Amino acid sequence: MITVWIIAGAFLLFRGVPGVLALWSSRSWTGSECSVVDVRPSITYSYRVGSDEFVGQRRTFDPGSTLGASLSDAGRGEFVVGQSLWLWYDPRDPRSSVLRRSASVSMLLVILGLTSLTLATSTLFSGDTP
Repeated sequence: MITVWIIAGAFLLFRGVPGVLALWSSRSWTGSECSVVDVRPSITYSYRVGSDEFVGQRRTFDPGSTLGASLSDAGRGEFVVGQSLWLWYDPRDPRSSVLRRSASVSMLLVILGLTSLTLATSTLFSGDTP
């Protein structure tokens, strides 16, 4: 059973840590206005930095698909083509952008991963044999 907790914890950390690190590094990012270009199957937005125009698709720093991702952004009615939004971009690499500086799923994965590893470690060192 300890092996399962260790594998689960390592996997959860592997999936969650990149999003949390990206969120942390985005503290120095610059905010800017963008315009929604497309909403099918997911949101695409364009923005300008100086005289350069960029296109982005990242909504948050969370990994892969999140709950509700099977329904397109247009189907949820959250975004509309032509809508103006606020985004954050990396001033050192303006191609990197995100609509919401959040990583709630990533943080949850890290918490669950650490909990799983803590359970495995405490069971391992408690002297009890599983």
